[in-house]
Parts: sequence; structure tokens; C-alpha cells
Amino acid sequence: MAALTAVGALTAITVPFLSPVPFTLQVLAVFLASGLLPPRYAVLAEGVYLLAGVLGLPVFAGGARGLGVLLGPFGGYLWAYPAAAGLGSLAARRSPRRIARAAGLATTLVIIYVGGAVGLMLLGHLALMRAVALGVLPFIPWDAFKALLAYPVLRQLEPLLPKPPTPVWATDNVPS
Repeated sequence: MAALTAVGALTAITVPFLSPVPFTLQVLAVFLASGLLPPRYAVLAEGVYLLAGVLGLPVFAGGARGLGVLLGPFGGYLWAYPAAAGLGSLAARRSPRRIARAAGLATTLVIIYVGGAVGLMLLGHLALMRAVALGVLPFIPWDAFKALLAYPVLRQLEPLLPKPPTPVWATDNVPS
């Protein structure tokens, strides 16, 4: 999943009249991580992605690398990936079955948007409304499209994934 997130970063396209934030396929990869991996592995996968970039691999949008990217105005999105993947995974596993995938996707996206807006405010020195106007609103249709792509993939792959073990406390076989 870390490698998939890196591949998603290669598709960076900036549309200057819409936003200085590049449009990428990274969110699609984070959607897949949150939908396919248990929470701790989803966090770990996105953490490995960030570590690879900090260590100098060109895995961030447009082939960028280094700690400076995480400390730049778009770093908030990247910092949010591990939390978004983990909490999205948790939401997908805690929700009623018929809405689990949608809940996981929505949770993942909201956390990425919050991280991105906070990063634009703190590191890009933008006011809240400006950060939302430049860093969230232009991406809603694009990210909704990515969620529509991720949803059937998750639906098809879910039966192939191993089921997590049932905790002892949740069974009738509790040793006395």
C-alpha cells in the first residue's frame, strides 16, 4: 500500500486557477489501504510511505522528496495519511455491514481534508476559509470519483481477505 501511494503521487497535476495543491491519485491509494488493511497495518503502510519520502525516495507528488515536503504548505495532507488510513479502516470495520465501506471512505477523506486544511493554515499561512476554498472544495468532485472507483474494488476484494480472529471475550469459549 505504501508503494501504491507512491505511484499515486506520480500523477500530480496542478490546475493554477483552481488550487495550488496538486491533484493526485494518492487519496485513492489511502482509500484502498483503509478498506483492505486492518487499522494498525493501514497506519503502518502510510507511515512507511512518509518515511520513504523523508529518507529521500522521490515518492511525494511530482517526485518530490525530503522532510521539507512534510514541512511545506501541503504537508498537512501527507501527515494525515496514516491517521486517515487507520481511522478509515476502523470505521469500515465498526459500522453496520451495508454502510461499512462508505463509512470508511468518508472517514478517510474527512481526515485528509482536515489535515490538508490545517497544513495550509499553519504552514501556508492561509485563513481557514481560504484554506478550505483552495485545499478542500476543488477536490471534492475528484475525490468523490476516486471513492466511486475504490468502492467496487473493495467490495470485490473483501471476500478474499482473511477475517480477523474473534477475540476470546466475544465468544462463548471463555476459559473459566
